[in-house]
Amino acid sequence: MKNRYLAALAACGLAPALALSQTLPLHTTSGGDLGVEVYGYAYDTDRNGTSDVALTGRKLGLTGSFTKALEQGWFWGMDGRYASGGTTFTSSTIGSNSGSTETLLDLRLLAGKDVVAGSHVLAPYTGLGYRAVHSQLTGYTTLGYISPTRKTTQFYIPIGLTYRTAASPTARIATTFEADYLLNGTQQTRYTEIAGYISDLNVSQKRGYGLRLNVAYETARWSAGVFFQFWNIAESEIGTYADTSTVYTATEAANITRISGIQVKYRFD
Repeated sequence: MKNRYLAALAACGLAPALALSQTLPLHTTSGGDLGVEVYGYAYDTDRNGTSDVALTGRKLGLTGSFTKALEQGWFWGMDGRYASGGTTFTSSTIGSNSGSTETLLDLRLLAGKDVVAGSHVLAPYTGLGYRAVHSQLTGYTTLGYISPTRKTTQFYIPIGLTYRTAASPTARIATTFEADYLLNGTQQTRYTEIAGYISDLNVSQKRGYGLRLNVAYETARWSAGVFFQFWNIAESEIGTYADTSTVYTATEAANITRISGIQVKYRFD
């Protein structure tokens, strides 16, 4: 009986030490996460050195990801986000309009490999991404014009690197740098929503790039961090749209998008 009592005391004494020894791994592991994010954004176009159209606002979004760890440090996964919020439209030629809704959908398929560097882990990756922005502009501008709905769709190649280092035995810091190469984009302006127009403007975007930075404090289940995104898209090819009597030619001007926000995620195995 005495021996059992001493063994129980020893087990209780060792339990905290064993818990502390179970450190959060730095390598990529299988599992997924769900999260929420809040961010602000600004979209500006530049036509011959003059601001043509601007969209600004804030969005609330949901994020999710799934990762499968493979042998020898390889991994693949997918992630996505959907966000929605109010937007303010401003044009140098047709005035401004606020209170409309804009949505964002961003989906990616990724693959990469962990590289151990001493007490740190580097995880380079690449893949394929799809991004869609739908600006559901409604009503009249301050100058009496109708704001046409705008929709952007883009396919791109993400090339990134995640750097992980321990913050404590049960937490780590994950910093991700990413460059996005635009493969192809389409910009649609729905002029047919305006009385008298019979076709929309559809133009192709062939040149552009994006940059992303994410910094997160991660524990076994929860993470919180900040993120920044930047897109620079060149002027589109020429497209046409028409009313009942005239066919017009136009392009989507070169544009820049800036995004900054915060995320909170919950991880599951």
